Amino acid sequence: MAKNKDLSEKITEKANEISERASKPYADALDWVVSLVYAVLFVLALNLFVFRSITVDGPSMNNTLQDKDKVITTNLFYTPNYGDIVVLQADKLRNQNTGLYGEPIIKRVIGLAGDTIRFDFNKGEVYRNGELLSEDYIAQPTTLAQYCESGVDYVVPENCVFVMGDNRNRSRDSRDLPSVGFVDTDLIMGKAFVRVYPFDSIGLL
Repeated sequence: MAKNKDLSEKITEKANEISERASKPYADALDWVVSLVYAVLFVLALNLFVFRSITVDGPSMNNTLQDKDKVITTNLFYTPNYGDIVVLQADKLRNQNTGLYGEPIIKRVIGLAGDTIRFDFNKGEVYRNGELLSEDYIAQPTTLAQYCESGVDYVVPENCVFVMGDNRNRSRDSRDLPSVGFVDTDLIMGKAFVRVYPFDSIGLL
């Protein structure tokens, strides 16, 4: 009887061992799937709350950015500053290239709250607080007036920025006072800090 009992215990132990070996691959696969789901959720959270990929639409930021360039933006601890290239949430702003609302637009910050912006469209010059801006990034001098006038002071309201495209004469921006005008900082989705496409133009902005 003792021998039969020992044999039964050995058989049971062997069966349990085989069962554990059979179930282990499934457990490993489940762990892998769970890890993958967490990784995807982490990337989505980063993309939603920290980093965004934006495709440039149209020529308004030439020569700095070209149509269909892809840039990465971030709003983490971001405060607007002079010269920043920013992406604006466009639910209330019309996209120049498509004419539609709801599509992000990308411009450069020229003025902050309290600044006075003045133009001389005959000379193609832009002044901030009485000082002529040195703008080596623009495609050509600023001669397109839109709704602004030469010699008139435009004061940027509180919690707003004054933005312009680098391709000054082919950009609808804060000079278009009825359509864009002074942009509320709440509409800034983030600062573009790196271009990731095309691959031969990857680099910091």
